[in-house]
Amino acid sequence: MGAPQTTTPSDSPWDDPRWFRQVAADVTAMLLRLYGAHQLDVVEDAVQDAFVAAVRTWPHGGVPDNAAGWLLTTARNRLRDGWRRDQRALESDASTLAPERATAELSDLTPLGDDQVQLLFACCHPALSPESRVALTLKTVAQLSVEEIARALHADPRAIAQRLVRAKKSLRDARAEWRMPEPADLPARLEDVLSVCYAMFSEGHSATEGAVVVRTDLCQEAIRLLERLATWPGTATPETHALLALCCFAAARVPARRDELWIALADQDRSRWDRGLIRRGLRAFDRAAQGDHLSRYHVEAEIAALHSLAPSYAETPWDAIVSAYDRLLHIAPTRAAALSRALAIAEAGRVDDAWTALDALQGDDGGEWVNWLVARAELAERRGDISTARASVTRALSLSLPEPSRRYLLQREQQLTTHPSDP
Repeated sequence: MGAPQTTTPSDSPWDDPRWFRQVAADVTAMLLRLYGAHQLDVVEDAVQDAFVAAVRTWPHGGVPDNAAGWLLTTARNRLRDGWRRDQRALESDASTLAPERATAELSDLTPLGDDQVQLLFACCHPALSPESRVALTLKTVAQLSVEEIARALHADPRAIAQRLVRAKKSLRDARAEWRMPEPADLPARLEDVLSVCYAMFSEGHSATEGAVVVRTDLCQEAIRLLERLATWPGTATPETHALLALCCFAAARVPARRDELWIALADQDRSRWDRGLIRRGLRAFDRAAQGDHLSRYHVEAEIAALHSLAPSYAETPWDAIVSAYDRLLHIAPTRAAALSRALAIAEAGRVDDAWTALDALQGDDGGEWVNWLVARAELAERRGDISTARASVTRALSLSLPEPSRRYLLQREQQLTTHPSDP
């Protein structure tokens, strides 16, 4: 088979940045297969040089029929030129490569699905911190710029750049190999990879900073990576399918949430939910049931499925959702899950029980995080305690908030100020 036959979506690939990101990830993955994950830094530079060359030449000479193959050849030539200029690097590289790999022809570099999977595993190497894994995955697999990663992770671009430098140095120091983990190591490594995908999707689905409610690019990239994992035999585990199902169910609600104002689940127009994504989620959820291990992703996907299949908010099976949260808290006890359980108890008609459960989450440190305060305002209003509800919203507004959440809370504050039950 020849070099990758990826074609551009039109005669003007500059109009589709997604194509460039996909091809850049593929070319990066194929070169790392050839030269090793520890060469990530120089491989990324070579791929960037190849794209710069494309920007300079394609507008005048036309887009090559095999644009991806052109970029791969150009990037590989840049690597070889750089190593010829630095004999020490060449010798160092040659000492770690099998001769047949070092001299492999481009015709052997076919765009296999395992390249992207291995690239994802390389970015989630045990030598890296969880924060570095997320940043490196966004940079190398999702092909986001440093500035885009900084916006997504709410960090200073300089801090992200330093994090990436340290991550690449850690890969070099660990002499990270370009291969799938051994079977005995795969479950733990896959757990790290799934955590990165989940973190990416969660940030996209509920942006914690900025002027938008949803970062669809992060959501789409997380689902794309999970679909890759779900089709590769070694990583198509029940947990992978469960997380894919969860993300599909959650992403299906995005069309009803893409607004400058945060929209509560009860107020969303369900006719705008993406039924195609819900069907994809159901297929993945069915495959997730084939194992004998119940993970947090299974239970969270179950909760998301119950919401997705309910004809209306009023017809949501709240008792079943409360039971699911009980199982989730047994597997992964977090304050966020406990808070969601308290709200589900209230929706099931047991507001006083919900208030008690919510009050227990405050903790010795005050426990005042934004979602807790918003939930407290909701339950206080249901109990007729409008002054407590208003005070909770006012307190939430004093905290650091993304702009859509601030607008929503200002609206809630106005509603509570003019509440008919207010003395």
